[in-house]
Amino acid sequence: MDTHEDEPAPVEAGGKGGGFGLGLLVGAVVGAAVALLLAPGSGHETRRRLRKKLRSARDDIGDRLEDVDERVRDEIRRRRR
Repeated sequence: MDTHEDEPAPVEAGGKGGGFGLGLLVGAVVGAAVALLLAPGSGHETRRRLRKKLRSARDDIGDRLEDVDERVRDEIRRRRR
């Protein structure tokens, strides 16, 4: 039987809680949007707060995607050696 002890273990999708963290972030954004839409307040103020939350979420998701991109590129470089 041929064992591959020298080979690194395969990297599973969503390793280190990445999938869970992204799901948590998306859930938080959706929850915040629903709360804002149902909260009392003027339409103008609600839209302003919603835009602010969505911008923040977009930035957070962009940062997370950059981190994932960097980890994937590092893993590809490591496996090519």
